[in-house]
Amino acid sequence: MKQNIREKISTEVQNTIEEHNMLKRVKKLVIAFSSGPDSVCLLNVLHTLYGDKIDFHLVYVNHGLRPQKYLKIEEDLTREYALKYNSKYRVINIKVKKKKIGWEAAARELRYSALLNYMNKINAQRIAIGHNLDDMLETFFMNLLRGSGTRGLTSMPPVRLPYIRPLINIKKAEILRYLKVKRLSYSIDETNRILGYRRNLLRHRIIPEFVKINPQIHETIKREIDILKQDDEYFEKQVERLYKNAATRELNHISLDIKKILRYNEAIVNRVAMKVIKKLRGNLDGFESKHFKAIVGLKDKTSGKRIDLPKGLYAQREYDDIIIGIAKPAKSMEILVDTDTDLLVSGDIMIRIRTVSKFDLKRRKSNCEVFDLDEIDLPLLIRNKRKGDYIKAKIGKKKIKNIYHEFKIPLHKRKELMMLCDQKGILWIFGIVRAFRGFINRKTNKILVVEFERTH
Repeated sequence: MKQNIREKISTEVQNTIEEHNMLKRVKKLVIAFSSGPDSVCLLNVLHTLYGDKIDFHLVYVNHGLRPQKYLKIEEDLTREYALKYNSKYRVINIKVKKKKIGWEAAARELRYSALLNYMNKINAQRIAIGHNLDDMLETFFMNLLRGSGTRGLTSMPPVRLPYIRPLINIKKAEILRYLKVKRLSYSIDETNRILGYRRNLLRHRIIPEFVKINPQIHETIKREIDILKQDDEYFEKQVERLYKNAATRELNHISLDIKKILRYNEAIVNRVAMKVIKKLRGNLDGFESKHFKAIVGLKDKTSGKRIDLPKGLYAQREYDDIIIGIAKPAKSMEILVDTDTDLLVSGDIMIRIRTVSKFDLKRRKSNCEVFDLDEIDLPLLIRNKRKGDYIKAKIGKKKIKNIYHEFKIPLHKRKELMMLCDQKGILWIFGIVRAFRGFINRKTNKILVVEFERTH
């Protein structure tokens, strides 16, 4: 029995590594080391198989969430194993509580970031993580309960460079037997016993009930995940094609062309929405399948319909596009300007104002307007839209919101549009429409020339 478990795990890990080319041309490897059973087993097996070929660097990440007495035990064990296997080690402290998201998601995000930064610092090629078959099973059920779609159900692959999971085909019970046979000590994370955490509830209460129904539940779910991965690879090719064709990236948002996405199956379009969220936020933490369906559902809504999304994002139907962007509070802006000035507004709009005595209207371009200075009530100011704004029309006055609708100005851009005003009201919405007043004629002596252009 002792020999069997040693050989089984050693052979299984080696097969997993070779099947997925995990350590091809790797000379230096970072091992995420918590001093728990998974990382101790991972280190021991890797050292047995590759200790003479690869330099190991153990990295212990302290999240600052647990009592100091546990941290000391874990750090001491990390140091002992580094000495035992003639490896370098590093303790990295991170502060999770400052992040305004759930502590589990924050800990994971910062832990991976710390490992990646250290790998780059020492010029290592891979990061080995001790996730096992039980972790894959738990993650499968966690994502199933959350409604994350097939992408979430396959979210713990053996390789996602630079991260590798050599133990991904090994059960937790087998790891514990291996450690017992090898007489390897390890630390126990007491928080893993707290049933208030959903993963722990799954681990200790729910999954054992599934095992009673099907003792081969690990193998069954793994086969299902492998099938889903094949489907996922096919879908991903379609998603990439549609994203390139239908998505347009701007500074704070990504727009999807509704006419183009309508040609595709909704399952593909939902995945494109997932891809957009990941582009904007870096990951899908906090998002569920209902959010992606709601985004895609905007194609059937009227222009202007908006939904708020997690993590400070929004989605909105704007004419023939669905806009997914980073929500930011609209800021009011008002700048007094002279009748002879150059001014950079909003970081990328250059406005030039000059006073001249003559102007050839035939040479006027769309980015230029002229006014009879004597008909203007100074001082001038440049500002963005205000509630209730209107402009003088040929007959009466016209609401600015109606003009924006007429010209199909996207809602997310309306607050950004600049206006030239005098003390009587709006003279010109730059590049769109001017007020029906202040026109020059043969009797005009002073002409106000206003031009604008985007610097990039």
